[in-house]
Amino acid sequence: MKKAAGITAVTAAALLMQMQGAAAEEEWELIWEDQFEGDSLNESKWNYDIGNGFYDGDEWIDGWGNNESQSYQQDNVTVEDGKLVIEAREEQVSDEYGEYDYTSGKIHTEGLFSQAYGKFEASIKLPEGQGFWPAFWMMPEEDIYGGWAASGEIDIMENRGSETDEVGAAIHYGDVWPHNTYSEQPYQFPEDGSTTEFNTYGIEWEPGEIRWYVNDEIYSVKDEWHTEGVDFPAPFDQEFHLILNLAVGGWYGGEPDETTEFPAQMEVDYVKVYEDANAEYETGTPPEETDEEEADEPDESEEAGPGIDPDLDWEEVGSNLVEDGSFTSTDSFGDPDNRELWSTFSMGEHDSSGGIAEFTRTEPGIQAEITQVGWAWWHMQLMQELEVDEAGVYRLSFDASSEEARTIRAELVDSGAEIMSFELDEETNTYEGYVEVEESGSFDLMFGLGRDDEEGDEELDVPYLVYLDNISFTRVEAEGHEAGEPEEDTGSAPVLDDAEEWVPAGSSIITDGSFSETENFGHPDDRSTWNVFGLGEYEDGAGLAEASVTENGVAMEVLQEGWAWWHIQLLQEVDPEAGVYELSFDASSEEARVIRAELVNSGADIIEFDIDEDTSIYEALVEVDESGNFDLMFGLGREEEEDEREVPYTVTLNNISLTPMQPAEEEEEEPSEPTDPAEQTFTDVPENHWAAGYIAQLADGMIIEGYGNDLFGPEDSVNRGQFAAMLVRAMELDTASGSHSFTDADGEFEDYIAAAAEAELVQGRPDGTFGTEETITRQDMAIMLVRAHGLQTSEDASLHYADTNAVHPSAVPSVTAATEAGLLEGRGQNRFEPTEAMTRAEAAKVVFGVMD
Repeated sequence: MKKAAGITAVTAAALLMQMQGAAAEEEWELIWEDQFEGDSLNESKWNYDIGNGFYDGDEWIDGWGNNESQSYQQDNVTVEDGKLVIEAREEQVSDEYGEYDYTSGKIHTEGLFSQAYGKFEASIKLPEGQGFWPAFWMMPEEDIYGGWAASGEIDIMENRGSETDEVGAAIHYGDVWPHNTYSEQPYQFPEDGSTTEFNTYGIEWEPGEIRWYVNDEIYSVKDEWHTEGVDFPAPFDQEFHLILNLAVGGWYGGEPDETTEFPAQMEVDYVKVYEDANAEYETGTPPEETDEEEADEPDESEEAGPGIDPDLDWEEVGSNLVEDGSFTSTDSFGDPDNRELWSTFSMGEHDSSGGIAEFTRTEPGIQAEITQVGWAWWHMQLMQELEVDEAGVYRLSFDASSEEARTIRAELVDSGAEIMSFELDEETNTYEGYVEVEESGSFDLMFGLGRDDEEGDEELDVPYLVYLDNISFTRVEAEGHEAGEPEEDTGSAPVLDDAEEWVPAGSSIITDGSFSETENFGHPDDRSTWNVFGLGEYEDGAGLAEASVTENGVAMEVLQEGWAWWHIQLLQEVDPEAGVYELSFDASSEEARVIRAELVNSGADIIEFDIDEDTSIYEALVEVDESGNFDLMFGLGREEEEDEREVPYTVTLNNISLTPMQPAEEEEEEPSEPTDPAEQTFTDVPENHWAAGYIAQLADGMIIEGYGNDLFGPEDSVNRGQFAAMLVRAMELDTASGSHSFTDADGEFEDYIAAAAEAELVQGRPDGTFGTEETITRQDMAIMLVRAHGLQTSEDASLHYADTNAVHPSAVPSVTAATEAGLLEGRGQNRFEPTEAMTRAEAAKVVFGVMD
């Protein structure tokens, strides 16, 4: 029942071929069934789920992860007249986690019955009504490949109660949320059919193929899926258990409304499971740690390398590291799991809306036929693994053209080198880029041909061809450049430090920021002082707004929000010098929302602001790397993950300024971090390490400990037991009187965990464990820090990191509070990385903040 982005549609022709190829020689043998005889549920076959959520680790997930509104109760599940009845009611109940306006029922066979492969079917009659979400589905008995949805989910049938002529089928797979995906296919009933009658819903599941049926009519075949780090047919090669439930509300069909009638019933006549008596199948096993290559998704949290001046007199000092850069001996292409000299990857083969390209040899070089553009530049990859033996500067050179003018990108993945961008058109040209490699190693040279939504790449008509040839990657040297050192006098902006005090160094470079002289607005092709743009003028459904000048500034009446923040723009061209600038403006909105601002193509980050009906002053610092002409753009569109607001409504902006800034003269004051730390005793923490002061001072105070042999391991991850001990020492809690009931806290950290539990800094899990040896994630650490500081959290809290969707909903209030209090910071590229591990160095800084 859980949902994620992405849909795979099966065409009628392809489905017919799959039907014809579907196995027809099975000998189905009934091995498990429930005819629902008697007057109560057979609890030797079924368990109940109770309440409105579950624990994931020590975190409570409400709404069952699906935003469901009901509380499941045992007395909503009955057996009457040979049928299972699950009844949804409009009634108020409460528990320790909240109050609920609806109740319903959910049962499952986990721990009682599970099976890999076979035929699974049930005869079910569904209720009609907005907000009902009945389902017959399967989940893995054990998450041997990882949490949802890395270990899979099979939805045999699910339905929106408002749609009595359609049911859905789906599989979920790929990776742990939010990096998962799914494939689905709906079934349309004939004119005389309806979900409100008894219908038989089932699947036939064999290794590498799942077939869906309604009343013995096949309508969907799935034989393509994946899960990270293991071979096909994982994750659908393990035992799954059965689930029946009737949800109220949730992501799938929305909330009930005034038309919804309660009570409503889902009736089940029988559930049957068969196995193929002729088959001998083996189930999957947990993956082992291997060095198997994976598709390269770039680590956008890495910092780009130092600036390199391409106009220096660069001379080649090494040989070309690329093999067959002209593709004369390349007969075939590998993929990330089966490497050849040149390998390719298309995200669209794993996510139906991802990028797709078909690579073939031509004369000369290679062509990539783009048939689906995707939403990220790395969705389509051409790559080769290179052995880089020496650190230094390398020149990438290649010939390229494109039938459609566009940007392509290249990266030496995981080397720390910056991503390079190249503008292509229909003319074949030679392109060069320079990167600095800090350490030798094996790296993938990757060309990315996808469209990058975040960079505002235009969505071009497909199909079209991109050509590449004569690719080389060679170490070079030039007088005046030293590897590892940034160039001097390049006009780059000073390092932006939010903790530093900045004062104006000049006047605003915005013209008519108060709109007192603006009488009309231009657009990007016919410039005036202020310009406006709405994609809705060119594409149905996209963002659209009307701009007018009022006594309070410019009023942007939003008529359509679109699906991307840049769909609606207010912009002005400015020509800043390199340096730090303060963007300041007054703003209000009749609807509370996020707006964004960007100095387009300057290299500065996109900035987000939360605005509401009250006019307030908003400020942010912007760093410009190089002087030039750039558009200061305010974006008033809506990102897809944001709630849709009722239109029209008005956003008002005024007193816009972009002012050059300079650091204030330093004053004698107490430093915010250790500047004269205790003597460093750890040999693996150099004096210039960014956390050296924190580590030395905390070690001196016996707040943190090393491994022995004078080693600290600053980049190692910290586990939950270690961090609990650090917090307890920093807060000087009594470790002699605490108590706990955790089953796995009997080691060296037991007293600390007990003290932390006594102080309500940590909580356990339903199974009685604490997870002492488990790595603590950044969002888990945020939760502990909020408890340690007694910070107030709000259920209405919102985050504005680029990966906000990756933060678990239950952790959003704590992450918001911890970041606003300065206890935790993002990791660059406006990313928080909530599920990533915290290093021991990062933990040292956090604990120092607790003491401070």
